[in-house]
Amino acid sequence: MRADAWGSATIVGFDIETTGLDVEVDEPVSYAFVEFRAGVLSSVDEGWIEPRQPISSGAAGVHGLTTERLAALGAVDLDTGIMRIAGRLGELCDANVPVVGCNLAYDLTMIDRVLARAMPASSLRSEGWTGPALDVLVLDRGLDQDFAERPVRRLDALCTHYGHGAPCHSASSDAEAAVLVLLSQLARFEELAASSLRELQERQAAWHAQWCVDWSTRRRGGQASLFGDEEPWPYDERAAQPRFAAAAR
Repeated sequence: MRADAWGSATIVGFDIETTGLDVEVDEPVSYAFVEFRAGVLSSVDEGWIEPRQPISSGAAGVHGLTTERLAALGAVDLDTGIMRIAGRLGELCDANVPVVGCNLAYDLTMIDRVLARAMPASSLRSEGWTGPALDVLVLDRGLDQDFAERPVRRLDALCTHYGHGAPCHSASSDAEAAVLVLLSQLARFEELAASSLRELQERQAAWHAQWCVDWSTRRRGGQASLFGDEEPWPYDERAAQPRFAAAAR
């Protein structure tokens, strides 16, 4: 499916808010799937989750979700919530609908780790998700590499750059903002508009790998590493699992 088809078809923004920043131990406290059809917002599916981990003060200060607030919102238990997320991701994969986000590797890796701790243990792959993914952060780095001019490319900075209002740090607001940024990127960059989902899957993985190497080299003052600096994209699977292979049709 080429961009002139996928850009005007269904795309779904995805985001989670979490107990903290460590993908290995932290957990989601909210999630959202924000669906756009033909570039227009068509539905929002947002839910709240009771985590087993405590919510850090830093995370609560960003998204405003506390144990008491989650209870008032009708949050479900962690196992129920994580299976709802995994189930929806699997459905989107089956329909070849791209998941859109900003720094998706963080969200998807955390989901994969929580699934691994579930009973019975599972994973994103075993739940049926293998892509496609469109990460506006990775796309922006790949399509506009003037990092001296724009070194900060978090979601709020991307919204400003592409002429959108800043999100309010809820899962639904961030997911919607990511789709709006993607639509602006689609209008601005001809090579994005000319690429299929499969091509973009492969190019994003390559762009992300190169960015990891370049970032690590800059951090070491220009000294290349003796070890591999590449990080897997769109998420870091468990070592026991096969590495992600581009599977977008």
